[in-house]
Amino acid sequence: MATVHIGMIGCGAMGRDIARRLLQHDKRIQVAAVYDPDPRSVEQAQREFGSAPAVCSSVREMLEMPEVSWVMIASWNRYHCEQTVSAFEAGKNVFCQKPLALSIDECNAMVDAWRRSGRSFNIGLTLRYSPHYRRIKALIEEGRIGRPISLEFNETLEFNHGGYIMGDWRRLRANAGTHLLEKCCHDIDLVNWMVGARVRRVASFGGLDFFVPGNVNRMREIGRDADGRDAYTTWGGLVALNPFTSDKDIVDNQVAILEYANGVRATFHTNCNAGIPERRMVILGTEGALRADVLAGTIELRRIGFDTPMEDLSTSAMGGHGGGDDVLAAELADSMLHGMPPSVGMREGVESAVTCFAIDEALDSGSVIDADAYWDRIRSFNA
Repeated sequence: MATVHIGMIGCGAMGRDIARRLLQHDKRIQVAAVYDPDPRSVEQAQREFGSAPAVCSSVREMLEMPEVSWVMIASWNRYHCEQTVSAFEAGKNVFCQKPLALSIDECNAMVDAWRRSGRSFNIGLTLRYSPHYRRIKALIEEGRIGRPISLEFNETLEFNHGGYIMGDWRRLRANAGTHLLEKCCHDIDLVNWMVGARVRRVASFGGLDFFVPGNVNRMREIGRDADGRDAYTTWGGLVALNPFTSDKDIVDNQVAILEYANGVRATFHTNCNAGIPERRMVILGTEGALRADVLAGTIELRRIGFDTPMEDLSTSAMGGHGGGDDVLAAELADSMLHGMPPSVGMREGVESAVTCFAIDEALDSGSVIDADAYWDRIRSFNA
């Protein structure tokens, strides 16, 4: 198998992490070119990948390189559509970080360009690759809790993680979309997958209630960590504004109610200032219940009945992505080297994004939203 040369669009920590795992997985994969408008990210990429990758002055320059067969897009979300469409038009295969896009029109443009190109598309919905969540999906499919009826799931963030988001480029919808789309599209995708249907109706409430100037004193009250870093700032980043005084138009807490076409109902909760961080999921079925938290690495199941035992079905996977990064890199390498169809691709990216669009319209409008109107606008994926 010949060497696969990839071009990196966006050389921030997220893009470099996946590229590094790819290169460790198989020596036949090489970074041939990099592009990032921020020279600090380019310099970091050169430190990690050496001087061999060409430093491009534009996306177009990279796409014109005949040796580049795969493009990895880890740019700001606002550029995902434009860069993905351009890559397909240049005959490249694409890996794009989540979320897919910022609007229905962008989703349609990406789907259309993908279909015209005949090329491969993989998306970085990393939790789909986690052994933790794959075990949960298998337990549901095995009928261990019967037919799912309702569930609750959440993503409550450690306070420094929340502070990073509120001081980073992700704080502005124009750059990243909403907080739900940018951060929680993982969680929405997981539940779409577990339920096995499209969302039908949604309602949502939320606001920016903590990361406001009046609470900036919390940084001083909590103090500094062992390395001398102020509370809410330990994640650093290239932008790194004060999370309380920065200009922003995203929420720091949100709840949502979802009803799916197959009748399953769910609630979701996110908060960017959690004393107890969780990525928890509780699924109730006709014959039992399953409770899991990927941060703790726990999966528990109990069948309905007298004196039924609580079963510990945990995998060894735990942490923020539940071990999904290495699996993603391995599967992406198989796509690059052997043409393996992606297990998570364009359809999953579209359905996660569209579910988020509907939820956020409910948040902004204060109305219960009929999601069918969104699905009707997705030309290439109508059921």
